[in-house]
Amino acid sequence: MSLQIEGVYLAPGSSQSQKGRVELVQEELSLYLEGSSAPHRCCDLDDCEQGEVLAGLAVELRFADGGLFTPDDVRFRWPQTSGGQRALHWLEGHWSAVLAGVLVVPLFLWVMVTKALPAAADASVSLLPDAVPRQLGEQTLYLLDKTLMDPSELSETQQERVRGQWQHALQQLSLDGSGYQLLFRSSKMGANAFALPDGTVVVTDEIVTLMEPAPNALTAVLLHEIGHVEHQHGMKQLARATANSMLFAMVLGDIEGAGEVVIGAGSSLINSAFSRDMESEADHFAHQQLKQLGLSPGHFAAAMRLLAEANHQSLDEGGSGHWTQYLSSHPETLERIHAAEDAAEKQDGQ
Repeated sequence: MSLQIEGVYLAPGSSQSQKGRVELVQEELSLYLEGSSAPHRCCDLDDCEQGEVLAGLAVELRFADGGLFTPDDVRFRWPQTSGGQRALHWLEGHWSAVLAGVLVVPLFLWVMVTKALPAAADASVSLLPDAVPRQLGEQTLYLLDKTLMDPSELSETQQERVRGQWQHALQQLSLDGSGYQLLFRSSKMGANAFALPDGTVVVTDEIVTLMEPAPNALTAVLLHEIGHVEHQHGMKQLARATANSMLFAMVLGDIEGAGEVVIGAGSSLINSAFSRDMESEADHFAHQQLKQLGLSPGHFAAAMRLLAEANHQSLDEGGSGHWTQYLSSHPETLERIHAAEDAAEKQDGQ
C-alpha cells in the first residue's frame, strides 16, 4: 500500500503551520515539508494517534512529540481507522441512516425494557446470596419506620389474634416459619399490608381493625403478601428497576448516576410497584393456599371489597376510580375480585 496525502503540518510548540505531505508505504510514514526533498521525519503509523472521526472534518494525525498533520481532503481516512469509526462516519453522512436510528433506538429500548431486561433481571435474582434480600428488607423497614410508619396502637389481644391466624396458616401450609415475620405498624397510608424481600410482612392497624369482623379476609391478604415473597417479587422488581435505570444511564451517558440507583436500593424498593403479572401471580398463590386451608378464594374477593368500601371507592363496571392506600399498588381491582370469585365457584363445583 502506497499513499500520498497533502495537508498542513503544525510543529510541536509552534502556532505557525506549513504545507506538506505524508507518504505512506505499508505502515511506514514519511513527512515532507513544502520545498524540501528530504523527509522531515519518519515513523511507524502505529506510533501516531489519529483524531476523532467526524463527518465533514479532516481527521488529524498527531505525532508522538505533539506535532500535528491535517489532511486537505476532509474525506480521507487513515488506514488505522477502525471499522466502528468508519461505520459511525458513514451513518453521520447519511440522513436515511440517521432517521432509521431515530426509529430503531426507541424500539430497541422498548424491547430491552419490556422483554430482555425483565427476563435477565428475574434470572439474576436466584443467583444472589441470602444476605442481599435480608439487608434490603432491613434497610427498607428502617426507612419506612423513619418516614411513613409509627409503632402499632393495637391491643396485645388484637395482635395475638392475628399472629395466631398467621402461625396457623404457615404451619398448615408447611411454610418455613423462620423465614417469615409479621409486624404491626400504625401509618398515615391507612389500611395496608405489604411484604419485604426478606420475608417480613407488615400490616397496618387500620387493615386489622377493618377486617376484624372477617378474619378470613385478612388471612387472604396475608397469603397474597406471602405469595410476593415466595415468588421473590420484591427482589425481581428491584432488579428490573436497577437494570432499567442503568440502561438509560448508559444510553444518556451518566454512568456515575447508575451507581446511585444501586446504593439507594431501599428507597427504590419503596417507590416501586409490583407489575400486573406479579400481582396476578400473588393472587393465584393466595387462591391456592386458601383452598389448602379449607377456605374459599372468595375471602380474597371479600377483602378487596372491604378495602374499596373503606376508601369510598366504586366498583362499578367500567368505573375509573382513583385507587388509594392498599389498592393503589394493586391495579384492576374489580378484575381481580372476579378472578377470586371464579376460583371460588370452581372450588364449589368440585
